[in-house]
Amino acid sequence: MKYYSTYDGKNFFIKKNSTLPVLKLPLLQSIREQYDITDEMLENVAVTFSMKNTENGLYQIANSAGDLIINEDRPSFPDEIEYTLVYKFNLRDTKNVGRFEGEFKLDFLGDFCGKITLPNNHPINIIIGDSITKTTVI
Repeated sequence: MKYYSTYDGKNFFIKKNSTLPVLKLPLLQSIREQYDITDEMLENVAVTFSMKNTENGLYQIANSAGDLIINEDRPSFPDEIEYTLVYKFNLRDTKNVGRFEGEFKLDFLGDFCGKITLPNNHPINIIIGDSITKTTVI
C-alpha cells in the first residue's frame, strides 16, 4: 500500500464534522539526516499531534495520539517515502470552522531519549471548512 501526503506543504483541508481525510506528513529523508533520526530511533517513538486555533490561540487538539506508518512496499517502489506521520481526526476535532495550526511531536524513548516537533520550519496550516451536511449513525 502506498501512502501519499494529504498535506501539500501549504494547506490541509477538511470539512466541519468530518473524520476524513487523514492528515499525512511524510518524514522526509532530508529531515531524518538533518536531525540524525535513525531507523532504530523510529522503532521506539511516541507520536502526538496538536492543533490550535490561529484566531484565539486555544488548542482544539492537545497531544492527541498520532501514528507512524512504515511503507512496506519499498522493494517495488524504492523512491517512495519510507515513513509517514499520520493523524486521524475525530468528530470533536472538526466541530469548529476556522484556520488552525498543527504539528506532530516525536518523543524518542529508550536509548534515544529526545523530542522533535515537525514540521520544523512552520506549522501545518489546517483549514476546517463549513459543511452543509451532518450525519450520525445510530
